[in-house]
Parts: sequence; structure tokens; C-alpha cells
Amino acid sequence: MLDLAQIYNGYYLEKSLLSVMPEAVLIVFAFLILLAGLFNNPSKNSVNSYYLALIGVAFSFLYLFMLSDHTIKGFYGSIVFDKFDVFLFTAILLSGFLTILMSKNYFDTRSVLIPEYYSLVLFSVSAMMLLVSSINLIMIFLSIEFMSICAYILTGYLKGESRSTEAAMKYFVLGTFASAFLLFGSVFIYAATGHLSLYKIHNFIFEQNYNAHYAYNLHTFLAIGLILLLVGLAFKMSLFPFHAWTPDSYDGAPTPVTNLMATGIKIAAFGVFIRVFTSIYSFNVFNFYNILWILAILTMTFGNFAALLQTDLKRLIAYSSIAQAGYILIGVIAGGYYGISGTLFYLLAYVFMTAGAFAIIIMFENLNLASVNIKSYSGLGYKYPLAGAAFSFFLLSLAGIPVTAGFMGKFFVFSAAIKSGYYWLVVIALLNSAFAAYYYIKIIVKMYMSDNNNNGGQLNLSNGRNSIIINAVNTNKDSQSYADNGSGKTALTEAVSLKSAAPALIIAIIICLIFTLILGIFPQPVISFASRSVTSLWSI
Repeated sequence: MLDLAQIYNGYYLEKSLLSVMPEAVLIVFAFLILLAGLFNNPSKNSVNSYYLALIGVAFSFLYLFMLSDHTIKGFYGSIVFDKFDVFLFTAILLSGFLTILMSKNYFDTRSVLIPEYYSLVLFSVSAMMLLVSSINLIMIFLSIEFMSICAYILTGYLKGESRSTEAAMKYFVLGTFASAFLLFGSVFIYAATGHLSLYKIHNFIFEQNYNAHYAYNLHTFLAIGLILLLVGLAFKMSLFPFHAWTPDSYDGAPTPVTNLMATGIKIAAFGVFIRVFTSIYSFNVFNFYNILWILAILTMTFGNFAALLQTDLKRLIAYSSIAQAGYILIGVIAGGYYGISGTLFYLLAYVFMTAGAFAIIIMFENLNLASVNIKSYSGLGYKYPLAGAAFSFFLLSLAGIPVTAGFMGKFFVFSAAIKSGYYWLVVIALLNSAFAAYYYIKIIVKMYMSDNNNNGGQLNLSNGRNSIIINAVNTNKDSQSYADNGSGKTALTEAVSLKSAAPALIIAIIICLIFTLILGIFPQPVISFASRSVTSLWSI
């Protein structure tokens, strides 16, 4: 057993390595995947890399569990591992795990060899975790660049598709501008405070009474730096008007990569923003609360209106994710234990409901049943009752309907905002949520509308006491329907068999269904976990 007390009193390098152990495990396995490609043929290496990636995530979870009760600083105070990291690392690793489960069947059906794909996913997840644990402006910049480079490559991974290449190029160009804003913001903040550590910047501002004694030019430098830093982070959080990369990247990227960007990158971006917010922005220099208030309103309103006009499902979810970022930002603005813990809960819930929706989309795409066009989903709810019900449940959760994780996430965030006095912000958010329900329900209605293009019939099964009308589509030899007349019970299989769907994809859907439901009915253990995690943010 690892003796942590000895390491604390031992060499500094060992402490530093311990602070990044969950990330280091992922990086080691990412290199193992690349190394395995040198000795195996491409088709066999694809399978091996898939299992190595899953094992790497499992070992990272193991180290995260082992270190969960400790706070460790390393690399000269640029990295910290604390309870706040434990919660967000859990969410990010779940995002990576679900992405890996979705990926194998997605690329197999497209005959794309992916020996290095899983390596890039692990590198990307490790970069997200490094970003969340960064407490130094330079480390934040390096982590964002590490994460972004992986995301650029993954976005354009479908080399034969011009849409994927175009999305990667747009993402890269806009990401470069965002990195420049982030870097210049860090320079101005350093010029104003003389520090790069978030904790030292916090203490410096706390000690300065900038209204009376703090030099005017330094106060101006700090305000400019915070504005530029906010622009750089807002790009990664997909806040309006820095969202332009989101629709094209989500649409052009492989669908599993879209899920990773929608969940993992969003979690990492909000995680580091929460650290910066509680350390610096909470002083409300240059009235930043008002700026964030306006950003939240514009983001949720624009995202919902833009999503309403979409006919492409991935673009609709992209604009929906922009609106979701606006809701999440409300929890950050509310601040305190209630606001930040509600934000963490929302981020974890968002992983399951978004990943579940994308898993259903991938399944329909792989079976050639639907494209990303919403019209192609017409009638699928009848043909695939289980898949249609699952997809409907995830969409209702994204809309914030009760008994789902999405409802509880909004409830905690909006409640915290009310306690902090942001009544009008909550009213606007509620109106937006009601408006957003329309385009989610529009998809559900489309799935359960009759499809005139399919020659389906009605099969009447009677047991003498009742009759059951079933929409049957004779497109699969495995399709069957039968009735147990002896017991009066009716057992029916789906009209079209889903046997060709990958088991890993089915597992991902089941996991997302279970946790989306559990978080909606029994949220207390997770919100308590989030509340305990928040305490470490103020240990400055």
C-alpha cells in the first residue's frame, strides 16, 4: 500500500508526480497504444487500442479513488490535486469512457482504421484533467493548448470527408485567436499583480484597497487582463458571442468526438473558469458580475433561438449546448457553496444525458436507419420502441423535464441564483427553458409520427380477451411477434431487430439511462459530494 505520509515528507518530485498521477496513467496508456501499433497489423491494433484505452481509464479511476481524500500541490504550485478535482475528474473520465464505448462500432462500420484514435482521446482527456487542476496562468494556457491540439486532430479525423476537414480548420483558426486572448490576458494580469499563481493573485488583490490606494494604472491593467482572459475561456465554454466554432465543429466531427467536445471540453472549461472566478473574478473588479450576467442571458437566448431553426440534429444539439452553457453559467454567477455545487451537479448530469443522446444517434447512423437530418427520424419511435423511448428520455432530460437529471441540475442552479438575489436572471432562464422544450419535443413528435415511406402493416394479435395492434415492418428476418395465450401475457419483440448494434454501444446507452434517472430521482448523494468538493476552492 502506498504510504502517502512518507511521500509528503519525502522528495518534492515524488509529490509533484503524485499530484498528476491520474493524468499520468492516461498518458502512459496513450503511448502504449502508439507503441502497440508498431508490432500489430492495423486491424488487430484497432481492437487492442480499444481495450487498452478502456483499461487506461479504469486505472485512472483507481488512482483517483486512492488519492481522493488528499490535497497535493506539485510543480512549484502550478498544479493542485484536491476534492474539487476529484468531482470534475470523475465527470471527465466518465465522458472519456462513454466516448470510447461509442467509438469502436462507429469507426468499424465506416471501415476506418483507428490505431491512433484512442491514443488521441486519452491525451485529450488527460489534458482536460490537467486544465481543471491548474492554478497557474501559464499552466492553464499550456493545458488548453494541449487539449485544443488533440481536439483539432480528432475533429478532422474523417480524412475523406470535406466537412470534417473544414470543421477542423475553422476550429483551429478560431482556437488560435482564443489562445492569443488568453495569453495576452495573462500578461496584463501579471503586469498588474506580479504573480501567475491564482492563489497569489487572489491574496494580492485582497491586500490592495484598489479604490483608494491601489494605483490606477495597475487597476486598469488588471481589468484589461481579466477581460481578455474571460474571452479566451468563453471560447472554450461556448459562450455567446464566442461560440462560432461550436456548430461547425460538432457537425463535422465524428459523432463520438462531438460527444467528447460537448461534455469533456465543456466540463474542463467550466472547471478552470470556476477556479479563476473564485480566485479573481469574485472581487468584482470592473463590475464583472454584470458582464457575466449579460453573457448568460445572451448565450441561453441565442442558443435556443438558433436551435429552433435547425434541421440537422448535430447542429441542433450544438446550439442546444450553447444554451446549456448559459444555464450552467448562472450557477457560477450565483457563487458560494450552493451555486458552485449546483454547477458541478449540472455538469455531471449533462455528461449522461448528452452522451446518451449521441449514443442513440450513432446507433441509428450505424444501422443506416437515419442520417443527421431530423426528417429521417420520422416513424423510428414505432419501429424501435426501446431506442425511441430512450432517446425521448434523454431529450426530455436536456429540456429539464421533472424526474430527470436535467431537471434537478436546473433546479439546483436556479435555486442558488434566487438565494443570491438574481431573480430576473432566473425568470429569463425559466422562459428560455420553456422555449427550449419546443425543439426537443419536436424531435420526439417526429419520431412518433407515421412514416409514409415505409410499407408497414398492422398485425392484430388476440388472446380471446383483448387484442393488440402492433406496427410491424417486415424488413428483418429476425423480427417476430408472439402472444402467450395461456397466461394472458403478451411478449413482443421489436419490429426491427437491433442485434447488429454493438454491445458496447448498448452498454453506454444503458449506463446513461440509469444515471440520468437516478440523478433525477435521488440527487442528494451527488449534490452532497459536489458540496464537499467545493470546500477546497476556498482553501487559499
